[in-house]
Amino acid sequence: MKHLILFITFCLLSLGAQSQTESGIIIGGGIGHIKTKLAPSVLEKANPHDIDYKFNMELAYRFRIPTTKIPSLFYDLDAGLGFKSWHSAYGQSSSEPAIYEASSRSFSVFASGTLNYSIYKGLSIGAGLQPTYYIRQDGENNKNNFDIPIIAKIAYRFKVLEIGISYKHGLTNAIKTDYLKSGKLREYSLSVWIPF
Repeated sequence: MKHLILFITFCLLSLGAQSQTESGIIIGGGIGHIKTKLAPSVLEKANPHDIDYKFNMELAYRFRIPTTKIPSLFYDLDAGLGFKSWHSAYGQSSSEPAIYEASSRSFSVFASGTLNYSIYKGLSIGAGLQPTYYIRQDGENNKNNFDIPIIAKIAYRFKVLEIGISYKHGLTNAIKTDYLKSGKLREYSLSVWIPF
């Protein structure tokens, strides 16, 4: 999977470099939650009474490529780095001390592509995919390291920057630990794109 994400990133950057009309840095961050299922072996002794998703951050480079046939359609191709943080506590109930606790941090590389449509002036909507490879995680021992979330976004372009809001719906079990059978990420982010 690591080679696949690197190959996708290289293809996106190559495509963007060949036909780009705009490119620039995008920074963002947000909140979210983790849709979880406990591992069968721990269902009798523990419940996840607190899985607190703290925040996420991203730093990427974006290529914006217009379509030739339909002027209001364009592609955004991003390649970048991500960071997430959450705290997990497992026990019988929230009123009792936790059996196990962990503060986790996850570092990732990603390449995303979205198809966007300009609705009115600077306002646009878009949807796409963001293959993500998790290169390192501290805290809970994660056995999975790949996800491919669906992205839905809305953005407004000002003269010198664009502000966007996006939702990412993880499709795979991005988090699988000794306690969790699966953990799927649901994230909301605010981003700023500064084209050069």
